[in-house]
Amino acid sequence: MPDRTVEMTDANPDRRRKPAQLAALKDSLPAEKRALAEDLRALFGALGISVRRYAARRHLDASSVTRYLNGERVPPWEFVADLVGTVREVSAPLTPQAEAALRETHRTALKSNRRSGKLQELQDELADVDEESRRIRTRQRALEEALLDRERSLSDSLRRCENLELKLDEQQSAHRADVALWEGEYEQLQSECGDLRQEVLFLQEALAVTRAELIAAEEQCHRLETELDALAELERPGEGASSLMAALEAADRTASVAELVAVVGDLEARTQQAMARELVSSASRSRRVEEVAALLSGLRQAGLHAHAETAVPALVMTRPVAETAALAAALHRAGFEDGVATLLRSSVELHAPCDIIGLCLGLHRDQLGELAESLLAAAFVVRTVTDVVAVVVWAAGTEVEPATLSALGLAAGHRSAQELAELTVALRNAGRDGHARSLHDAVADRGAAKDVVTTVECFTARGLTEDADRILAATQDRGVSHVLSLVRCLVQAGYGAASAEIVDRAVGRWQVDEIAGLIAALYSMDCFSQASQALMGAMRLSVESTRFLFRYLDDVYPGAEAVVEMVSASGSPERAAYLLTSLDRGGLPSLAETVFQQTVEQRPTGYAGLFLQVLAVSDAAVMRESALYDRACAAPGPEMAPLLLALAAARLFPAVDAVARGCAGSRDPGGLVLLLKRLHHLDHPSQPRAESVVVRIVETVVDGWEVAEQVNLAIALAQAGLAQDADLFTRRASGRPRFGNALRNEQNKHAQKVFSRAFWRKGSPGGE
Repeated sequence: MPDRTVEMTDANPDRRRKPAQLAALKDSLPAEKRALAEDLRALFGALGISVRRYAARRHLDASSVTRYLNGERVPPWEFVADLVGTVREVSAPLTPQAEAALRETHRTALKSNRRSGKLQELQDELADVDEESRRIRTRQRALEEALLDRERSLSDSLRRCENLELKLDEQQSAHRADVALWEGEYEQLQSECGDLRQEVLFLQEALAVTRAELIAAEEQCHRLETELDALAELERPGEGASSLMAALEAADRTASVAELVAVVGDLEARTQQAMARELVSSASRSRRVEEVAALLSGLRQAGLHAHAETAVPALVMTRPVAETAALAAALHRAGFEDGVATLLRSSVELHAPCDIIGLCLGLHRDQLGELAESLLAAAFVVRTVTDVVAVVVWAAGTEVEPATLSALGLAAGHRSAQELAELTVALRNAGRDGHARSLHDAVADRGAAKDVVTTVECFTARGLTEDADRILAATQDRGVSHVLSLVRCLVQAGYGAASAEIVDRAVGRWQVDEIAGLIAALYSMDCFSQASQALMGAMRLSVESTRFLFRYLDDVYPGAEAVVEMVSASGSPERAAYLLTSLDRGGLPSLAETVFQQTVEQRPTGYAGLFLQVLAVSDAAVMRESALYDRACAAPGPEMAPLLLALAAARLFPAVDAVARGCAGSRDPGGLVLLLKRLHHLDHPSQPRAESVVVRIVETVVDGWEVAEQVNLAIALAQAGLAQDADLFTRRASGRPRFGNALRNEQNKHAQKVFSRAFWRKGSPGGE
């Protein structure tokens, strides 16, 4: 408070009192009135003007002002408030504490006069009740507008529902006949499919028999070719053919393996391939397994692979399974892997399921478990679903049953999704649930993302929902690249909910750097919804995790700022508000500012209003009036237009006033005109909000600008084509002293006066 000892200045000699009179009056006053009078005189002394001049300025009676300052009468609070405002204009304003102390002194002085104190209490109570009434009326208008908007939306929704119901009824009526026709065709196709399946089984069995007959026919052809070659040799002159045939028969019976290889090589050199093949086949069927293995290995070493491979199918058909297993073991020990492969391939094609298991058991006993597993995997790849199940059933309870589990997993990648579904059903019907699970685990562990999604779709369509869910859950345990491919395939297939669950699961289990890589990769794949979901999920972990997450994002494409802009450009206002508060809480103010600007400037006004409303409810620092005022002071005026409209949409009018004060603080008429122009440009015709904002800006300017500055603004508004705003501002500013005259003088200062010397001067527009 100013010093109470400052004397009152009065330029009117008639109104002055002698010091003795003042002292007497001062002593006769109560302490409360004396304290108030001293404070008022101290304030008045800071003005440096006379009582009469102040009374004329405020349209008051000078004698009343004198009595107020002498303490003879307690002034109303309006006089005190007006005096405080006048002091604020010419010197440093009172502090809030000093102004509160002055008000308390005024109340105390009023209480010394019982009637005046009671009157002041009633006036204060009336002011409080009036303020509460205005608040309730404002809330009522807001609720009425909200109710009207919701009723309009409800009416629109009901009308749309009725239209959709009518269209649905029309479509159902139009397509009911088609549906009945399609159901009949579907039943007919189902029946045809059942018949075709039976025919396929029959043809598969016939094919196996035909293959066996083909091998026998080939052997007969080879035998006949040999006999023809022998007859041809007998008819040729020169060497005796009878001796050659005799030598071949003797070699078949008594020759060693090395001699047989030499004879075959000699026949090959003499272009007697048929006789060579017959000799190898005959020896393979009649000799011991060890000799057959040595013969085939010797032929390979001699470069006669064709003869060795030609003999294998006939050998498989004619030899017992145990001998076939022993032959495979012998060829493996001899290093003839091509022969082993040919032997196993022929066994897969020609043996029945029970013989395949017998061959596997023989290989297993010879410590060749890998060959047994390879044989089973090949059978599971090429044989029918029925044969695969038969092989699994024959292996039940034997030492090769574990091999069927692993081999079935190896073969899963070579089967179509439809075959995998049929195989799952068949294995379940045969009581082989473990093999069905092994099949599913293989798809989840080794299948490509696209194949996994296709399998899940097929399983779901066949009613195998639990199996599909288990495959989808298990495949998510693989690496980041697989999960990314899985999300992309699910999005492309239209399974948005499943992709969202995968992203949530990954965020809950992965490290922060892996989550950052996931977000960046989803952004690069244009999966913006999933990237936003991953980011928001990761930010719920902890403040420290949020800080590290954005540090990792800054190190990879496209960077943390681009990801934040993407999240702000999509999703709900609540998500954007949560993102901003999380970034602010995590010590990332620059990214929080990016969210604020992106949402306010790029999103629709209604969306931005909801965003600001959520921030205001959560008491975010960015929504405090001081922060909004500083923002408006630091930025060019036109840039505040989207923020002002959004605040008006959220009905945050104190915040609108704070921004308006900041925009008007520069006292720049040009900047304010550009701001009002942009407000009208951005305003939506269906929900106009600019008018209420303009009114508050105008009130701020009228209360804070000097008269000359207000005149410049009124003229600038008119020149900029904002006639409605210019009229509004002129009406509001007309209550200020001297504004009307100053505006007219400024508008007419360039107008030519008829009786001025310049008018009659020679050469002027009005002179001669």
